[in-house]
Amino acid sequence: MSSRTHSQPAAETVRSPAWIATLLVLIGALAFVYAGLFRYSYTQWLKPDYSHGFLVPLFAAYLAWHWRAGAPARLRWPEPWGLAFVAGGTVLFVAAGRYNYGKEWLQGLSLVINLCGAALLLGGWPTLRWLLPCFAFLMFMFPLPYSVEHALGSKLQLIAASASEFALQTIGYPTYREGVVLFVKDHALEVEKACSGLSMLLTFLALSTGMALLVTRPWVDRALILVSAVPVAVLANVIRIALTGVLYNEAGKDLGDRVFHDFAGWMMMPIALAVLWGELKLLDWVWVDVGGRASGQEVIQQNAINPAYLVMTALPPEKGGTAPPKAPASLPAPKGAPR
Repeated sequence: MSSRTHSQPAAETVRSPAWIATLLVLIGALAFVYAGLFRYSYTQWLKPDYSHGFLVPLFAAYLAWHWRAGAPARLRWPEPWGLAFVAGGTVLFVAAGRYNYGKEWLQGLSLVINLCGAALLLGGWPTLRWLLPCFAFLMFMFPLPYSVEHALGSKLQLIAASASEFALQTIGYPTYREGVVLFVKDHALEVEKACSGLSMLLTFLALSTGMALLVTRPWVDRALILVSAVPVAVLANVIRIALTGVLYNEAGKDLGDRVFHDFAGWMMMPIALAVLWGELKLLDWVWVDVGGRASGQEVIQQNAINPAYLVMTALPPEKGGTAPPKAPASLPAPKGAPR
């Protein structure tokens, strides 16, 4: 194998003219090819359902910085397997544009594949392992295929209307439902498609995924955080709709509309975050870490040396605790005793 493909110190590699030129060519090519996708995504980010798209690339960049300790000290380039990724991403991009089925989402996936190929080509497999979660998180930028969005939005719309009907009846407001229209006393409240909770669901899925990536917890905790994104988002939307129904009857339709469309729209995310924080605290109470335990022999020996110092349990040092003192090989003889 040619020495050109051997790994070299990262600081030396990224300063080489060939590496810089390759990086600039890749950036220019990706920007040119995906310019249309970026323009379309920007128009979607201006809508409530995908307003979180503005923050996704910033958070992906933060993930790369947060995990910077995983950046390889040596880079292997050019890595030929990177070209295979680039070829696969290009084929997917062309196919999505030709058949026009889930076009924008599939082209977004092709962008992620091409970014992986670029990272592999320029830095080898260790670089790809470091950046792969950051690239995958970028999928939250791109709109869902219309068929998926329509089916999901309609289902969420019906769930929100049914659950809100139950909530209003539970707190004492006579309510009945016809489809997605709630009749609360003398007022009719329609759960429109824009109020289905799809925006909250997508935003909270992105938020939960980001939190699961950042927190230092067992995989079970991270999985529960991800799974809980759906019910918490639905619950937050039901609270918003039920609160609007109450205000319609107690304060009038004008105030109810303002709260529903203005105040509650952005207040539900802090509520969802509070629920997620409560979930993490609950997991802390459920999963009790007893830490390491001192053996019975160690306890006896330590008490023989200093009866006031009783070591029962201690967290390992890597979890912020202190390990029990190591017992001496032999106990010291009492003072004044013959040696």
